Amino acid sequence: MKRIAVSTAAVASVLLAASVANAQQDARLKSIVDEVNQANQIAQASQQKIDGIADATAKLAGEYRSVLKTNAGLRAYNAQQKRVIDNQIKEIERIKNSIGQIDEIKRQITPLMLEMIENLDEFVKADAPFQAEERAERITALRDVMDDPNVNDPERFRLVLEAYKAEVQYGRTVNAYEGLDDTGRSVNFVRIGRVGFYYQTKDGNETYAWDSEGGKWDRLDDEYNNAVKQLQKMARRQVPLDVLVLPVAAPEGK
Repeated sequence: MKRIAVSTAAVASVLLAASVANAQQDARLKSIVDEVNQANQIAQASQQKIDGIADATAKLAGEYRSVLKTNAGLRAYNAQQKRVIDNQIKEIERIKNSIGQIDEIKRQITPLMLEMIENLDEFVKADAPFQAEERAERITALRDVMDDPNVNDPERFRLVLEAYKAEVQYGRTVNAYEGLDDTGRSVNFVRIGRVGFYYQTKDGNETYAWDSEGGKWDRLDDEYNNAVKQLQKMARRQVPLDVLVLPVAAPEGK
């Protein structure tokens, strides 16, 4: 074996060079590790930003879908409301037309009511003179109502119709009451609808019947005294209704 002589200085130089090389390598490794750590931190920060952006995007997408759904509902609601408004506009036009017709009717209703009152007055005067004062007062009241500014047309028309109904009812009822005859005597009147109208003196000895054709009272034979007296009791509900023999006005044309 060959022996090589190495000096101490040479060995020291070699060792120093190796140490320097290792130190430089460690510095480079540390620099690389630091760079890697820094890159990891940047990557983590970027991932966090990406995750935040993704969450925000998902939230916005959900809100957008909700807005689309709301808009669809609003469009359906608006379409329905438009149909309602269109129908309301048609109804308003119909009401306007009706109001115009009402104004025309109101212009015609007053002359109609006045005519009805005059016709009623003429009818009462031509009819049998039962409850004459009451019926005349009713017609006078109607004329007063027509001149009263505080009474509206519907109320006036109602009162006119009520007066007509009252006259119709006279033809369906039996009624007895006290009154004065043409000579001023107090007598008992009794009426059967409009087919018979009579009065009798208080002592029951004289009985008269209204002659609608002649427009006067005719005295009846004494044989009718009891029948008219019985008719008065029936009218006053003192006895049950029963069949009586009485003279009545003949139907027109007979």
